[in-house]
Amino acid sequence: MAKNLNGEKKLVSNVEFSGYMLMTFFVSNLVNVIGNSTRQKYLANLGIDGETVALINTICNVISLVLPFFFAMIVDRAPKPGKSKFIPLVTLTAVPTAVFSVLMFYTPARLLESDVPFVLMITYQCVVTVLFNSAVFFANTYEKIAMVISPNHAERDSVLSYRAICSAVGSAAPLLWIMLLGLLKKPGLLKGDNAVYLATSVFCAVLGAAAMLLSARVVKERVPYSSKPVNPLKGYADVLKNPYALLLLLSEFLKNFRSISSYMSPFIAAVLLGDSTKYLVLGLPTALGTMTGMLVVKTLLKKMTSKTIYMCSGVYSIAANIAAFGVGMRFLRNPGNMGLQVVFIALLYLIGLQFGASNLLPQMFKADILEDLEMKTHKRLEASLDFVTSMGSSVSGLVANALGPIFLFGASALNFIHYVQPVNHIEQPQTERTKILILLLYTMGQGVFMLLCNVPLLFYKLTGARKRQVHNEVLAYRAQLETQSVTAQTRV
Repeated sequence: MAKNLNGEKKLVSNVEFSGYMLMTFFVSNLVNVIGNSTRQKYLANLGIDGETVALINTICNVISLVLPFFFAMIVDRAPKPGKSKFIPLVTLTAVPTAVFSVLMFYTPARLLESDVPFVLMITYQCVVTVLFNSAVFFANTYEKIAMVISPNHAERDSVLSYRAICSAVGSAAPLLWIMLLGLLKKPGLLKGDNAVYLATSVFCAVLGAAAMLLSARVVKERVPYSSKPVNPLKGYADVLKNPYALLLLLSEFLKNFRSISSYMSPFIAAVLLGDSTKYLVLGLPTALGTMTGMLVVKTLLKKMTSKTIYMCSGVYSIAANIAAFGVGMRFLRNPGNMGLQVVFIALLYLIGLQFGASNLLPQMFKADILEDLEMKTHKRLEASLDFVTSMGSSVSGLVANALGPIFLFGASALNFIHYVQPVNHIEQPQTERTKILILLLYTMGQGVFMLLCNVPLLFYKLTGARKRQVHNEVLAYRAQLETQSVTAQTRV
């Protein structure tokens, strides 16, 4: 681990920066090839009905909500003197994450036979999903390297910004790989959508694991860690007592209810474009807008605080989604109007701009909160803070993903959309009411919850002079910690 504690000097070399961005891109490929809508489509193609998919989602999400409580204690352990905290975990979990990502799109043929109890199919899907989510938890510690790659705030925030951009590009790239590999269906090289999903997952798994193993050799952590053992439960208590962490927790809880909009992606494609696989056409403009939004945020940070930008993005989000809903309504009533279709897709790009803010800025809030915690407790609690703040998004995401298929189809009284599922992979006609409700959830679901998540941050005060004061005190503590470490090594 590098020991330069200078809070002003730039420390990240071009080789290190490039290596970290390369890892970010390909790990995002690996993790996000299993997009929520893609996974749901895969399960539907296996003949699993909507209510069973909802059951699988609920079981896996509940388990994956509990396990990180224990995983975070492992990550926030006290490392050995002079050793890195996150890089070893990235190296150890590279191959397991790749293997489980492939298994997410592989189901043994025996489980598909009629004489096999259906509960075995459900069990298999749940076990593979939980194992994948567990591996991803540790693999995703690569994200936290950006918070400790430099003690220089400007350099740290720059790396966080570019990491978010590379992550957005990497997260969207599987949509392109699916589209390109889908071309192999026509000559018969790949048979069906599920074969395309499997081929894409293998491609992303190989590149993702290789990038993690190679890039981990050049990336450095430049924050000294205390090697004194700590009670991991006390770490959680420290986070829960921090007012800024609680505000971010509540904000993330409200924000992630927008997952209901993401769930609607293949269904809005079926409604607007006549084919659920064309959700790529709608997803790519939003992804491009997200990348652009991050660049805009990076520029605005030179003149505005992160809090101000985040608040403005909430207002912008509701306005952009209202416009998209209005244009989408007109297109539903005039399906042959290509001009309206182009305008709708352009609005999806504009909607993506606010994702740039909502994806990037909470990471900067976390980096600042970590310094506040370090100043008050003399502990680095990256994983504990992540777990606490993500509890909100996990719970709301769990609810949204569980309700998605129930709202769409099935015998439940909560099915108010009444979507007619495909028959033999052929899309069925939908009522105008069904189309409008799907469009409403796809657009306004994002806008409303993005606006609401700003409310808790009205009380967030870790900005300006307060933020600078915390940073200076943390630098002084780190210098003292490094001096003690050097003295101890000299005595040995």
